[in-house]
Amino acid sequence: MSAEEETTLDLTTDNDKPSKISKNQQRKQKRYELMLERRKSKRKEEKAKQKQRHIDKLKNSKDQSLVTRNSLKHNLMEKSSCRIRICIDCRYDSLMSDKDIGSLQKQIAFCYSSNRRNTTPCQFYITNIDGQLQKRLEVNSAKNWDIHLQNEPLEKVFDHDDILYLTSESENVLSSTEPLDERTVYVIGGIVDHNSRKGLCYQLAVENKWRHARLPIDEFIKMNTRRVLACNHVMEILLNYIKLGDWKKAFEENIPKRKQVDTEMDDDDDIPKTVSPNHPEEPKPCAEIHERRIEVDEAEDPPPLNL
Repeated sequence: MSAEEETTLDLTTDNDKPSKISKNQQRKQKRYELMLERRKSKRKEEKAKQKQRHIDKLKNSKDQSLVTRNSLKHNLMEKSSCRIRICIDCRYDSLMSDKDIGSLQKQIAFCYSSNRRNTTPCQFYITNIDGQLQKRLEVNSAKNWDIHLQNEPLEKVFDHDDILYLTSESENVLSSTEPLDERTVYVIGGIVDHNSRKGLCYQLAVENKWRHARLPIDEFIKMNTRRVLACNHVMEILLNYIKLGDWKKAFEENIPKRKQVDTEMDDDDDIPKTVSPNHPEEPKPCAEIHERRIEVDEAEDPPPLNL
């Protein structure tokens, strides 16, 4: 065999060898595999907790007629004694990203589930269904849901005088003593924007000269964020108020705890606190620390020499 042939064989053999992975890449690969394993185990734990919460909720449920799925088939809007109308206005499809539209579709599904499991479901409407949201609802077989699905805009489905748009920027407040009115359509703005378009629903209501109001949240509980809630939270609050006639219970049970101010912590703020080794004193303001440093520096300066 000639030298050229040997060189060619050596080159071919080197090319066939798998490329070596550096130690840094190996560590990254191991971390990635561990992350996937932890993610799977975490999902299993979350599903188990969610299942247990659902079982506990059914056990503690006062409405035993809603426990089984077969009983839900007969719990329809047309047979319900509740004629109060709640509508989600979905005209904001073009203002949302695909991810936000997916979140809105899930919120609508939660609203449907909450209304369906109520002993007396209200009359639930979805208007202005178009674009990506319509495709997502079709994929999830929303046409088989017990909902009034409307492609027409809000103003063509209901009379102008019946519309009342719920918006947190409104200066009007829903009555805290009177029940919801069957002649009124309570409209929820179907938009997920992460507070990037503040006042959009309020401006729409003003431009169309619709009635508008906000939920009486400030009158019953304290919140550490803006009074902006997801569509399903507003829906659950309204359903709870229709059932119980108590705004405070409706807010406390359906507004996420992370958005509510802990009143017990607020009451403890007025109690004087003692300093202990386990609870050191709170840091002083920067100005006070600066003044103290100046005093120390002046005290440590040596006296001037008399020459």
